[in-house]
Amino acid sequence: MINSILRENFKSKEDRTAIVEGEYKATYAELCRLVDSLSCYLSNEGIKKGDRVCLYLPNSAEFVIGFFAIANIGAICVPVNAKYKTSELEQYISSSGAGFVLTSGDLLEPVRQITRDIKTVVVKGENADWKIDNSDESTYELACDITEDDKAIYLFSTGSTGVPKCVARSHAKLLALAENHTSTVGWDSSDRILFVIPISHTYAFGNLISALKIGAAVYMIEDFNRRNVVDCILENRISIFPAVPFMLDILSGYGPAKGRDFSFLKHVISAGAALNKNISAGFYNNFGIYPMQLYGSSETGVISINLADDIHHRLESVGKSVNNVEVRIVDEDNNSLEQGQQGEIIVKSPSMTDRYENLPEESVLAFRKGYYYTGDIGRIDEKGYIYITGRKKLFINISGQKVDPGEVENIILLNEDVMEVAVVGRKDSSGAEYVAAFIVSDKNLNASDIVKFCRDKISDIKIPTSIKFVDEIPKSPTGKILRDKLN
Repeated sequence: MINSILRENFKSKEDRTAIVEGEYKATYAELCRLVDSLSCYLSNEGIKKGDRVCLYLPNSAEFVIGFFAIANIGAICVPVNAKYKTSELEQYISSSGAGFVLTSGDLLEPVRQITRDIKTVVVKGENADWKIDNSDESTYELACDITEDDKAIYLFSTGSTGVPKCVARSHAKLLALAENHTSTVGWDSSDRILFVIPISHTYAFGNLISALKIGAAVYMIEDFNRRNVVDCILENRISIFPAVPFMLDILSGYGPAKGRDFSFLKHVISAGAALNKNISAGFYNNFGIYPMQLYGSSETGVISINLADDIHHRLESVGKSVNNVEVRIVDEDNNSLEQGQQGEIIVKSPSMTDRYENLPEESVLAFRKGYYYTGDIGRIDEKGYIYITGRKKLFINISGQKVDPGEVENIILLNEDVMEVAVVGRKDSSGAEYVAAFIVSDKNLNASDIVKFCRDKISDIKIPTSIKFVDEIPKSPTGKILRDKLN
């Protein structure tokens, strides 16, 4: 089961640092004892094999301990972003059928407002029911048989719609994810990996499991603050930094980082949303390293990563598929396309699930003959590098012609006065689709400026007929645009 990665490190790396959160540190031996202690506590609270347990915590040692303690019992972990409010939390609890919530004293108010009948266990904060500093050293004895095919975690795929689809991953599939990843990227136990992105999300969670598998030290920061992040990287000689594009954009403009020695940084990773090559160049100018794009999903885990030696020539690529993962490009009739041709990306991986929980119709469409149909449009070049060029379900149908919102967004972003843009399809009273753009700008722009700018750059059918200026573009925790929230 997934806890075997901790047990193996307990045998071989027991005195090595496993977790660092502020002033708190725990070795792998201490982490194993804490997991056993919390497992005993949760078992005594009535949690048993097959129960769904919501893990509503920020990036912290307690999150890591909580996940492995839940898995130790044979229960199913349901991680939820600590920034989510009551309505969002309740949606995830309802979708998963969770009857327990592990949380922090600081997050009790949203939990108290949930209308469902749940039991709350506080594992972080002054008045916690179970605390790291008063845990015992008892060894948890498994009260049931846990097989590799038993479910270990429920993750949620939001896709482009923002509507969560529950994805179950077994112990075996989580182990396969870590193996696929670590055997490709070459991390080892000397690495120090910084987690600022929420480890409740599949991207960070996958990196976390991979880091613990190879016995690396994981550093936790609860909230993104550019000064704190840079200070942590410098003071601890962080070698791996998973991030999302908006973080990299902010860091690329952080003056105090300029001219500092970041030569110990081995990998800076970007995922969750497309990484603009201008952000990559700006980050390189400040830190001396190009971010590498990683491509993955809740359904599959990591799919590919850009480890190219000549990455400055391939900044827009998400790299080659990782070990044990097969990526194909197919047309609408499911025929494989040749190198360079554009079509839907489909994936086969030992780490992927084969269905959505309680969504049979969507499962049939997304999972076919051992492949996951991502809905992403892309191509593979002659050297095997993958490029994502659009999103199948986002295409806007204008009188039978398909318009890619990503293409329109890229054109509008060429305007130096535009900070952010999101393009979506909307329908008029007759049901006909049109192009709508939502734009963030701190300049005195108007709709006619945007239309004029787009002229001669894209065809008339692609130029937005509805343009709205907004204060911000709604995004998921990883920076993915939540298009259903644009109005």
